[in-house]
Amino acid sequence: MKKLLLTAALFAYASPALAGSFVTTSNCRFSGYYGYVNCYATRTYVPDPIIDLEQERREAAERHKEDLKWEAFCKPKFRTDAYGMRRASYTRSGCEFGRSE
Repeated sequence: MKKLLLTAALFAYASPALAGSFVTTSNCRFSGYYGYVNCYATRTYVPDPIIDLEQERREAAERHKEDLKWEAFCKPKFRTDAYGMRRASYTRSGCEFGRSE
């Protein structure tokens, strides 16, 4: 019986949160030496994912356009160093930090 309950509890804790529901997390700390109890609980609402395919398509096109703009500005060149790591070099300074203008 204990194994069955333990297995059920494991599946209950391991299951993902359902969209449109609340998730509660709690934690308590006790001290037998200093005589204090510290407990807190966090309740988070997991909203339903709203998928707008047209918006995702527009965002993907904008990201692709930004990538092309960055490549035209920075002109990255890749080479493999002595350790087999791929290293990039840029024609402009600041491109390694994401500068695109």
